[in-house]
Amino acid sequence: MRTRCPVERPGFTLIELLVVIAIVALLLAILLPGLSAAREQAKQTRCAANLKSLATGATTYATENRGYTCSGSFAPEVSNGRDGPVDKVGWVADLVNHQLGLPGEQLCPTNEARYNQKLAPNGAGQDSYTPAQAEDLVRRGYNTNYTQSWYMGRSQFKGDPNNPSDRNVRRVATTAGPFRLDRTRVPLTNVPMLADGRTDNTEAGSGGHYVNGTPTVKTMTDGPFGGAVFNTQNYEDFGVVHGRGRFVNVTHREHYAVRSNWAFMDGSARTLVDRTPDGIFTLDRNTWPSEQLDLNPSQVFDGVLSLGRRSLDPDEIR
Repeated sequence: MRTRCPVERPGFTLIELLVVIAIVALLLAILLPGLSAAREQAKQTRCAANLKSLATGATTYATENRGYTCSGSFAPEVSNGRDGPVDKVGWVADLVNHQLGLPGEQLCPTNEARYNQKLAPNGAGQDSYTPAQAEDLVRRGYNTNYTQSWYMGRSQFKGDPNNPSDRNVRRVATTAGPFRLDRTRVPLTNVPMLADGRTDNTEAGSGGHYVNGTPTVKTMTDGPFGGAVFNTQNYEDFGVVHGRGRFVNVTHREHYAVRSNWAFMDGSARTLVDRTPDGIFTLDRNTWPSEQLDLNPSQVFDGVLSLGRRSLDPDEIR
């Protein structure tokens, strides 16, 4: 009986394998950017939801506290005229202590900063927390990587503009106090409350503010620009953290992002775009009063609350 020889099947040639590999690589190159963009969009959406939730908590706090959206800022340096211990005073403490939100868990997932600068060693001058104290505060939920607007924490300058010692617009004694929902002539949908925090460490010098090896965000925007107590509002400490821009920040060795999520006093959240683009919401320093280069003043208020508009003089209400 004759046995049949098995038929030899030729394998892939080297050229065929290279063609297959090239096709797979091409498909990955096409698909991966789309997947990356989808992941970033999901993070941005989650960030906006977090901000909206925190803003809703603040407006709920206001209904129980004579319209005040918070008790102050996340700023423990009482020796410099600021608010007090961050687990007792400030918007983060208000939400945690009244069980209205979880700022320490509701973080922006895109921002590389995971902590507030006031928790860093020497982040609050002589009132700074030790690493152990900061770790305990974070464990208990007293942390955020969102930045508070000056309006929410301070509202308006009320000191003597002619007295140099009064012109610090970050201190409690020289400002009108936390924003009240029932005491404004400005549409609540236009007044910023919280936003993505700017990841920047230049303020602390070459060492920077770091917690657990990661960068931090500013606790509150600077308020009126340039030391003029009724000047245009400075929003440069709100962060541009979503999306990926074409330009590179040489100082910080990272690509500029292009979008930022902001929450407003009516409890809404919107995404704003850095139109310049330079990685911050830039003010034109060559005009006086200063002009916004990235923001539309008809949609984002930047003037004096009691006037309902910008002052005609950066050093006077008129």
